[in-house]
Amino acid sequence: MTPILYGFIIRKIILALLVSLWGLRLFFHLSDRNRGKGEDPRYAQWRKKHGPNFWIISLFKVFLIQALFQWVISLGIQYGQVAELPERLTFFDFAGIIIWTAGFVIESAADLQLSNFIKDPGNKGKIMNTGLWRFSRHPNYFGESLIWWGIFVIVLATPWGIWTIISPLLITYTLLRITGVSLMEEMEFSDNPEYKDYVSKTSAFIPWFSKRHD
Repeated sequence: MTPILYGFIIRKIILALLVSLWGLRLFFHLSDRNRGKGEDPRYAQWRKKHGPNFWIISLFKVFLIQALFQWVISLGIQYGQVAELPERLTFFDFAGIIIWTAGFVIESAADLQLSNFIKDPGNKGKIMNTGLWRFSRHPNYFGESLIWWGIFVIVLATPWGIWTIISPLLITYTLLRITGVSLMEEMEFSDNPEYKDYVSKTSAFIPWFSKRHD
């Protein structure tokens, strides 16, 4: 059997479809959000700091690191494409699809709500704390993590699929501690009193009911 024929074809199609939908939605969202804007401020700062050495710095600091992250995060998809068994759909496949769908809906809705909020001139300087953002300070990141946990659960149907847990663990840790929650709140909102009040009442990641202050 040639390598391209390895794996259960239905599971391969499901995984390919799910990651394609994820990528297409993210592409259109980022394209709309960044249309007409200049270079990412972080890259502009690095360009200024490193001068003529920026190209080699960016090669390692931006492109190669991201490529490594993408490879690790996609391990579940890669393994699911070649695992030969089981040649049927299982409970894990259906459970994973449900988790993935929940994440996709949450992330899409959160991004849309925030985009509409930002586009309204009357909201300039205000904090987004309605809709899904009432229950989590970063519901879009929570939805993103669910997407990859859903992929992992699908791959649990395959022999030794448990080892691909490194993928959702890495993306969740990254969103919480590296490029997501921590970085966003440190760079954008550290000096905003209204946001500090929002922080004291609202869950950082997992959606939950707001805390009441007496």
